[in-house]
Amino acid sequence: MTGPPRPPKPIGLTQMHRILDEVHANPTIVNINRAAEALLPSAHRLASAEIKIGCLATFTFDAIETSLRLQALRAGIAADTFIGPFGRLEQELIDPASGLAESRPDVILLAVRLKDSCPAIYEQFNTLSPEQSKETLRDWHDRLAAALRAFRVRSNAHVLIHNYEMPAAPALGLADRASAASQVDVIARANDALTDLASAMDNVRVMDYDGLVANHGRLNWTDSRLEYFARMAVAPRNNWHLAGFYIRHLRPLVGPSRKVLVLDADNTLWGGVVGDVGLNGIELGGDYPGNAYVAFQRRVLDLYHRGVVLCLASKNESGTVEEVLDSHPDMVLRREHFAAMRVNWDPKPANVERIATDLNLGIDSMVFLDDSPVECELMRTALPQVLTIQMPPEPAAFPGVIESLDCFDQWSISAEDRRRGSLYKADTSRRSLKKTTVDMPTFLRQLEMTMTIYTDHAPHAGRAAQLTNRTNQFNMHTVRCTENDIRTYLEDPNHHVFTLALADRFGDSGIVGLAVVRCDSDRWVLLLFLMSCRVLGRTVEQGFVAWIARRAREGGAGQLIGQFLPTAKNRHFADFYKTCGFSRDDDRDELQAWAWDLQTADPSLPDWLQVIVSEQTE
Repeated sequence: MTGPPRPPKPIGLTQMHRILDEVHANPTIVNINRAAEALLPSAHRLASAEIKIGCLATFTFDAIETSLRLQALRAGIAADTFIGPFGRLEQELIDPASGLAESRPDVILLAVRLKDSCPAIYEQFNTLSPEQSKETLRDWHDRLAAALRAFRVRSNAHVLIHNYEMPAAPALGLADRASAASQVDVIARANDALTDLASAMDNVRVMDYDGLVANHGRLNWTDSRLEYFARMAVAPRNNWHLAGFYIRHLRPLVGPSRKVLVLDADNTLWGGVVGDVGLNGIELGGDYPGNAYVAFQRRVLDLYHRGVVLCLASKNESGTVEEVLDSHPDMVLRREHFAAMRVNWDPKPANVERIATDLNLGIDSMVFLDDSPVECELMRTALPQVLTIQMPPEPAAFPGVIESLDCFDQWSISAEDRRRGSLYKADTSRRSLKKTTVDMPTFLRQLEMTMTIYTDHAPHAGRAAQLTNRTNQFNMHTVRCTENDIRTYLEDPNHHVFTLALADRFGDSGIVGLAVVRCDSDRWVLLLFLMSCRVLGRTVEQGFVAWIARRAREGGAGQLIGQFLPTAKNRHFADFYKTCGFSRDDDRDELQAWAWDLQTADPSLPDWLQVIVSEQTE
């Protein structure tokens, strides 16, 4: 006798990535629907972040929803979506009882086509006077601004809005560019006005929809029959690309961005196997394919200067790869650009795990590039949290691989971002020093650390917001903030925003710590307390909280309250407040409160931490 059928085995990350890679390679409606059936019921289990998305459009949007949720899952996000009624964008934003309001979204996508909002600009342009064109656009932007302001009164959700696409065939034909009343110029000015509108509001950003349409071909973006028949502005074959475009803009707002690019060497950074052909035999520079590898390295170097940490994992004899990095005249990437290198014969997943440990970063912050299908399959199987990308067989396509990576995108790039590669490289020198010292206090004194603490320093608002979105391990709350959120704290006399910069004998680590404190009459409460993982373990986190305790006592507070909300990534630091002298102040399971009695506390700092305080606010 046979028993009842066994339930299907739950889909894991490796299988999920395989399914989504197949869809990405061939995003047909059949493949998208098949993937949705297999994956979306398990999305919240498979994803590392969750988000509610509200979608309002001036055209039929429903057909894009499935692709949107799958593209979100591909980025590690479980997306719950609300699709507003067709053509009711303004009403949904304004009405406090609308479906959008009831869905309480974290992010709103405004899929606006100027062709739908101001059809005369596209379909009757030659009949309009310049003043009529301006008045038409002014009226639309006034209505849009009023709707956004009404919505903003009730919600601080992020808003992402399309810019306006250019027509495939301008109304004046060849004369359009030279005309004083150019249709293209009118739409360009409308885009400028849209950008101005967004910049004047909190958490509103403009997406370059026109650039997306141009990249895929204006004549191929829309299926004219479906547009006329069903008001579908996007041909079904392009739904996957549009959904990916949305997620590329949305991902930096959620937090699961990647930080590290781990590169293979042979047949990735250059052509050939250096161990076989030697330094002078590899393909690099000169004519094709050597020039393609140089172009690829230049794109990688661009990522380095955007703040992506570069690492190298190569199966080679020690010294061979290093010789190319140091000596080959056409190398763009040099040894100093790599924060960590593993050149040995060990399995690459093991080397990537060691790199993650050395950098004190999670495996899920890694991207791995290799030309070998075997190495890529091994990495996907052993470490499915790593984003693994196999290089195409044609070196000419290598630069495009880097250009297509959207997992490193951010809405802004700070000075700390631009120096991140060198900062992690300096950490290598610190680790070397640590290995040669006898005890931890001696090591810490030899670092010669200086903490500079800034009080309510407005120029740090952008970096402070970025820290809340990119710090997951030593983050007591994991509350994500925008720059406007930080400025709200800065402007409130009942709050303090403290930012911490760290420097030592090996270099300046930049702004690495943040605390937002609510100052009650008898106690100070740490609403946010976090620090970059790069500096953990040097007692800086303990020194920061001790300095805040001293400041609170000087301000007349009797207690310093620390709050801790456990997550999958910060649980390692669940006892941090206890180790500093705090006592558990409640018995709630979720948001924990820890209290430090400042009347009896000893918030002294160790002698290896020099502290400089800056009270300059501007």
